[in-house]
Amino acid sequence: MHIPVTAYGSVMVITPAGPLYEGRTAEALYELVRDLLSDGDTVIIIDLVKVPWVRSSGIGTLMGCRTDCLKAGGSFALAGVNERILELLSSLQLDKVFNCFKALDEAVIAYGGTIE
Repeated sequence: MHIPVTAYGSVMVITPAGPLYEGRTAEALYELVRDLLSDGDTVIIIDLVKVPWVRSSGIGTLMGCRTDCLKAGGSFALAGVNERILELLSSLQLDKVFNCFKALDEAVIAYGGTIE
């Protein structure tokens, strides 16, 4: 499964598409983050603009990505977070754990990337 990655300066943006839950998308996302970290890319934003909903297993994947990124001394954020996903994160009090942005450009600029 191919998940697009776009570099905005030193900020790597991953844009999965479709629901995020256990299975291929979640596994591919986690592996992609690990690959980026092993390549030395430690500022990672997951753009959820094409993700309509997330199940608890998808939240677990995002938590694992965040944990690995922080362990590597990096930064991690979510962008394109829709109301449905934000409500789920809020209900689990994870809106206090994840740095969430509605717009990708805001997230990229906040993490030192460049928008051309």
